[in-house]
This record gives sequence, structure tokens and C-alpha cells, in this order.
Amino acid sequence: MSKRGKRRQTALANRQSNSSVGPTVDARFSKFHYTTAAGLIGIITTRTLWATHANFLNDTAECQLLSRLLTPQVEREFSEILPRLITLGAFKPELLDSLNGNTMQTEAEKVTSIILKTIERVSPIYITSFCMHEVGSPESEHGLLSQWRGYGRGGFAVEFDERELDLLTNEENQKHSYQVMATRKVEYENHEAAANLSRFDGIAAAFLKVAFEDKAPNLAARPDIHKILGDRHPQNYIRAFVDVVPFLKSPRFKEENEYRVVALATRQTVNSSELDGRPHKQVRFREGAGGTVVPYISLFEGIGKLPIKKIIVGPHRDQENQFNAARLLLDQNGMDVPIVRSDTTLRF
Repeated sequence: MSKRGKRRQTALANRQSNSSVGPTVDARFSKFHYTTAAGLIGIITTRTLWATHANFLNDTAECQLLSRLLTPQVEREFSEILPRLITLGAFKPELLDSLNGNTMQTEAEKVTSIILKTIERVSPIYITSFCMHEVGSPESEHGLLSQWRGYGRGGFAVEFDERELDLLTNEENQKHSYQVMATRKVEYENHEAAANLSRFDGIAAAFLKVAFEDKAPNLAARPDIHKILGDRHPQNYIRAFVDVVPFLKSPRFKEENEYRVVALATRQTVNSSELDGRPHKQVRFREGAGGTVVPYISLFEGIGKLPIKKIIVGPHRDQENQFNAARLLLDQNGMDVPIVRSDTTLRF
């Protein structure tokens, strides 16, 4: 990457540092993190939660839904702007012919792809997931069957206090270099409304403006061209992307009713001394399914006690021993947390 590109990345990082936890605590729902026995041991002994790189989560459409929503909008903007620029002599008339059909769509897709790649180069997205179960519901007492199958695998469901979790998230953000940290529930339906696509108005013009400034600065300086392209740059849309991208999911996952801690940890390649002096967050690696290498970060390390309200022992052929082992684990680590047994009749 050129020095100029690196400076742009650093400038982008300077603009984006922020913490945005959920605006209110929804007391109707409890937040549960489903995990294996190994996961529980790690949570209790290290007093941390792992946040996994978004590209390595089990939803193959993770962080892609906004791009699918935006592509038609960007395509329409290109279709409106290019004829005006051609009229002013900024492009040759043959350009529109070459952009007919799928080519215009491809160019529109590149716009969202570039922003996502810029986010990845500066501060990849890491996610810790929780299930929201209605307080007093069977799921809040015994867990959700699909989660026992998919994540717990005979393990445990750890209930967390949302308000205290948000406070820890703020402390974590102050302690390490993050571009953004946010806690919020996931949206499975009405994605267009949730994304508030009007926030992205003018994004096509912003990309064309950069192209003109790089390749044809004299044209970019012309008042008539400037009037069409405006004053915004692609960097102005980064925060809107970050606010939306990690919180849209396919309705096929709706049963999970997910709540997330989202952390954009600044890469080591971005000099934190040029930001505000917060140290970089260390990226670690673990083995995932099928022998894959999975990047993650460890949240709340050295900050304090995790706000655990309850632990549910999942369905297991030796559930009683699991219960007793969990009690010993908590006692040894000085934690007085209620433990209950799930009555889910699933054989592992």
C-alpha cells in the first residue's frame, strides 16, 4: 500500500474512534451466552469473553446484507450522475453504453466492497453473541433447544446483566484502541428501515469525487463539476456502515434473538500514537471447526468481575457431574453465582 493510502487509513481511524452502547436496557429479556465446557472454563478463569472476527462466524452472509441493500441505490445514483457529467464533457458519451446492464451493477457493488475492505484494513469487526430470552419464559429457565444443539453441545448457558455488560464495554473501549464499540440487538426483518438507507445518499458521488481528484484534478476543481459531485468523501460514510453492518442478519436466524457486543479493534498497522495513545488490542488465534484458524480478541481482560447472573447446565448424559464440576469451578474462582439444571431432554 502507498504512503498516501496509509495516511488515509490513519485519518479514517482518527475520525471513527467512539463507543456506542445500547441506548436503553430492555428489562424484558435476559442475555445468555451459550458455550461449551471449555468455553465456560475460559470465561470463569480468565474473567473474559471472546469476540470472534466476523468473517469466521457461522452465518455466511455475515456483514454482507447492507451491501445487498445499497447496491441498487448506488446503481441509481450512478445512472443519474453520469449523464450530467457527460453533458459537461467530463466523460465520453460512449461511457454509458459500456456501463449498460450488469456492468453498472458491478461498479455499484465495488463501492460497498471498497468501504468494507477499508474497515477491515483499519479495524476488523469482532463479535460476541448472546441470546435474548424473555424473563420468566421456559427458555430463560432451561435454555433454547437450537442453541444447545448448535453452540452448547451439552455445555452451559451463562446469563449476563445487560447494564453491567454495557458499563464493562465502555471501560474496555477506554482501555484499548477501538474505532467503535457497540452493544445492540440484531435486526432480522425490515432491513431497509433498520439500515436507514438515506444515511448513504450521495455515496456514488463521493466515490466519483475521489476518482476525479486522483485522475483529473483540474476537472474536479471546476465549479460545475463540483456542484454535481458535492463535498462528501467515502470516509464520511464509514460510521454509517459500522452502525449497521454488524447488526443485520438473515431472518433464518431469527429464533436466536441475538444481542451483540461489537468491537472494531484497531489493527497493529495503524499507529495508535497517532490516534489518542490507547494501546492496540492483541489479536489471538484459536482452532475452529474443520481445523480452521480463527482470529479473536479477549474482551474485559483485567477490568474486573464479569456480570454473571446465572449458569444453566445444559442437557448432558452426565448432567449431575457437570453441575457439581461447575460449582467447584465457581468456588475455586471466588464466584457466588446460582447454577440450575436444564430440563431439556436431549441426548449428547
